[in-house]
Amino acid sequence: MWRDQDRPLEVVVSCPDCERIHLLPAESGTLYLAPVLAHTRSALRRRMVEEQIPCSEPVSDILAMPVAGDGGLADALSRLDQVLSGSEQAGCRATFVPEGEQFGLRHLQDTHLLSALIARHNARDLSNILANDALDFHFQPIVHAANPAEVFAYEALVRASTPAGEVIPPNDLFRTARDADLLFHLDRSARINAIRRATERGIGSRLFINFNPTAIYDPAFCLETTVREILSMPAHQSRPAGFVFEVIESDQVSDLEHLAGIVERYRRAGFQVALDDLGAGYASLNMLSQLRPDFVKIDRELVSGIDGDVYQQKILGKVVELARELDVQIIAEGIETPGEWRWLKDQVDYCQGYLFARPAAEPPMPAHPEA
Repeated sequence: MWRDQDRPLEVVVSCPDCERIHLLPAESGTLYLAPVLAHTRSALRRRMVEEQIPCSEPVSDILAMPVAGDGGLADALSRLDQVLSGSEQAGCRATFVPEGEQFGLRHLQDTHLLSALIARHNARDLSNILANDALDFHFQPIVHAANPAEVFAYEALVRASTPAGEVIPPNDLFRTARDADLLFHLDRSARINAIRRATERGIGSRLFINFNPTAIYDPAFCLETTVREILSMPAHQSRPAGFVFEVIESDQVSDLEHLAGIVERYRRAGFQVALDDLGAGYASLNMLSQLRPDFVKIDRELVSGIDGDVYQQKILGKVVELARELDVQIIAEGIETPGEWRWLKDQVDYCQGYLFARPAAEPPMPAHPEA
C-alpha cells in the first residue's frame, strides 16, 4: 500500500450493492402500483379501463398488472408512460414481483416511483452500457500557460454510444442517468473506467477525473472502488499525487458540508481536488473559499472574448486575486483564440481548450498558438 507524505491510505469495506446495475426483470410476474393520492388512483383506474389494460385490485387502492415474460415489463412501462402524465407517474409507487412469489418485506428495496421505473426503461441503453463497463473516454491536455506546448495534465472526458453506434452526448448521458436514478452508477463507472483507459493509453502525467458530488452518498464506501482501481495499477502509475478529482456541476450542490466531506476523503488519501466552472457569482466564490481546492477552473463564460472585454477582465482579475490568496492554482478552460491565450497566459497557471488540442481517444499533444 502506498503512502502520501507518510500518511497511510484508509481501506474500508466495499459496498457490493453500489457496484450492481439493476436491469429490468425479463420474467413473468406482476407489476404492483400504489398511487399516493386519490386523484392519481382515480386517473389510473380510468386510464386502465379506457386503454383496455388488464388490471386487478387485490387490496384496496393497490392495482396489479399481470406481466408476461420476455419483455412484458418493458411493454407495460411503455404503455403506462403513454397514458399517465409525468406528475401522475411521480405520484405512484411501483414494484415488480416475479411469478410464483408473494410480495414481502424483501421487495421493499425494489419499490420505486413509477416515474423512476419508466425512466429506467427509457434508459435501457445506458443500463446496458454500465452493466457491460462500455464507457469510453477521450482525453484533452491541460497545458502550462506560459509554454502551451508542454503538457501539465490530461482531463478524461466520458464518451458513450448506443448499440447502433450512435454517439450519446455527455449532457444527455447525465440527464438520462439522473432521471433513471443511475447517476451514482454512471459516476462510479466513469471514475473507474477513466483510470483504466488512461492506463491503457499510457498517460504518465496527472489525470483529471470528473466526479459529480450529488452522486456520492458516503465518501468512505462509495469512493473505495476508485481507490481499489488505482491500487491495481502498475506501481509507477499508482501514486495518488498523479490524480486530480474534479468537482463538476458544482452549481447543483445544495449541501456544502457533504461536498467538504468528500473533498476531505480524497485529500486524506493523498489525491488533489479541482473545482470546475468557477464563475463570478457569490455561490462560486463562497465554495472556493470554503473548500480551498488545489486547482480551480475558470468558467468558459469568463474566458470567451476576454482579450476584448474590459468588464470581464476586471471580474477575472478579482477571481484570480482571491485564488492567489487561498494558494489555489488556476486553470482557464475553453480557450479558442490566440488573443484569449495571450491575455490569460500571465494571469493563470494553466490553460485548456480547442486552441491547443481537441479531446481525442489517443491523448493528443498540444499545438503552440505561435508555432
